[in-house]
Amino acid sequence: MTTQASTQLVALDASSASREAQVVRFDPHQRIQHFLMMSSFIVLALTGLPQKFSGLGVSQSWVDMLGGLQTVRQIHRVAGFVMLADCAYHVSYLSYRIGVQRQFGCFRMIPTLQDLRDGARMVLYFLRLASEKPRFGRFSYLEKFDYWAVFWGIAIIGGSGLILTFAVPVSGVLPGQAITVAHTLHSDEAILAVGWILVVHMFNVHLAPWVFPFNPAIFTGKMSAHRYVEDHPLEWASLETAAAPSATRTGTAPSLPRRVGTAVASAPRRALARTARICRDTLAAVTTRARTVVAGAMGRFKR
Repeated sequence: MTTQASTQLVALDASSASREAQVVRFDPHQRIQHFLMMSSFIVLALTGLPQKFSGLGVSQSWVDMLGGLQTVRQIHRVAGFVMLADCAYHVSYLSYRIGVQRQFGCFRMIPTLQDLRDGARMVLYFLRLASEKPRFGRFSYLEKFDYWAVFWGIAIIGGSGLILTFAVPVSGVLPGQAITVAHTLHSDEAILAVGWILVVHMFNVHLAPWVFPFNPAIFTGKMSAHRYVEDHPLEWASLETAAAPSATRTGTAPSLPRRVGTAVASAPRRALARTARICRDTLAAVTTRARTVVAGAMGRFKR
């Protein structure tokens, strides 16, 4: 789960000058929370989708292999409670950080108008209508969307799941239609969540040419300095600014390197970068052609 540890630079190995510095991005609590969310989500998907699409032969085979429908339902419910407990863990963690430690970095996760502008500029960049990508601080607009989508999903899926789990006592308090509504919400929101994770999230953290085969930061807690300056240049600039005064007072070199990005990319990464450039150039050519066609059509229409 993406959250807000204070960023700091650490040296991996003082005896090896060739090894690049790392930026600490996630603390152990945040990494544990992400692992619990990820693992419970996978289990919920593997046990929930076969129940939704129970008429498929592959669903029936999978359910039989897991021990039958009742076993699958029990596994599903346990995973659901793990996810709810993880959400409570995260909220407690944030409360402690804000209320006791007086650290307010989490508020940077709140969306702003700048995120809308960044999203629009990114679209223009992909269409070759803008020369540069937007520059992000600690969290990009996509990271914020991912984060708040979890809260939305927990409210919808978790709430409806509790209603379905305790359907008998709930039916004594709420009208009978509440069970049907909860089933629809639970099922459809689950499809939306799985689709988003498989298409958008998996691409951004695994399949995109600039992160392939995946971004390990949420598992290791660290991100390489050259990667950080590319993905979060505004945050990096603020870290450099904060490091400069202390370096001046002590007479030592700044703790943040002035030049980053000198690491030589591996052959697979270079190949993927070339592929990305080819795709971008192809898209630019298609866009230019489309503009020409539209302009010609508009000219004929005016005549």
